[in-house]
Amino acid sequence: MKKLVRNASAVALLLYFGLTTISVMADDHKDKGADKEMLAEMWIMVPKEGKQEALEQALKEHVKFRKSKNDPREWHAYVPVLGNKLNRLAVRANQFTWADMDSHDEWATKEGISENWQQTADQYVDHYHHYLAVEDHENSHWGPDVEYKYVGVTSYQPKLGHGSAISDDLKTMADAARAEKWPYNWAFSWAVGGEGELNLAVPYKNWAEMAPPEQKFMEILASHMGSEDEAKTLMERWAGHFEKIEHNIWERRSDLTE
Repeated sequence: MKKLVRNASAVALLLYFGLTTISVMADDHKDKGADKEMLAEMWIMVPKEGKQEALEQALKEHVKFRKSKNDPREWHAYVPVLGNKLNRLAVRANQFTWADMDSHDEWATKEGISENWQQTADQYVDHYHHYLAVEDHENSHWGPDVEYKYVGVTSYQPKLGHGSAISDDLKTMADAARAEKWPYNWAFSWAVGGEGELNLAVPYKNWAEMAPPEQKFMEILASHMGSEDEAKTLMERWAGHFEKIEHNIWERRSDLTE
């Protein structure tokens, strides 16, 4: 993944909220359970050498089986566009609670979901990565009808002890984007486990939508805060919250989960 230089200029680019560099995959957010802590789960599969096409076909078969058993989750598939690890295949579902994790496990056991996966797709997988995240609906702006082909995904690795300050600054920026009617979509989440990354996903219908906007986010932020200097200070402070920032673009593969 492309690593971004941690300075004020790079942060300004990151905060275009939808038209530059923005680990999560963004799906169709609904309004259910807005008062509860909602989760997203993602599996990344690395196929055995020469077996990506076979894995994709097996995934299609497995998805049909899950749907025949009334899978309570809606899964979406993605493949990376940038970098040197393009043979990965990710599947992601979201908008469920911690209790739903238990009920989904019970459903999977009852319906033989794991057994079917072993029979169809597992033989083509070299290894897996498994992730869970808590969605930050308060600071996100997505909606139920967002159409997209690509997702820009950025992972921010926080410095130790910066959690509270990150939350405060994030709220200020998200509030500014909404108050000033920033016409784009974005979704934040916090990783469960690992180093507790903050993740940001931004949807695009095509490559053209990734071009920088005419009105820069810095202008939006300065207008909301009533001061260019205060906005600049906030952006510089935001840059100092993180050890590392990584970005990639993922293509949504609807053909694998239809």
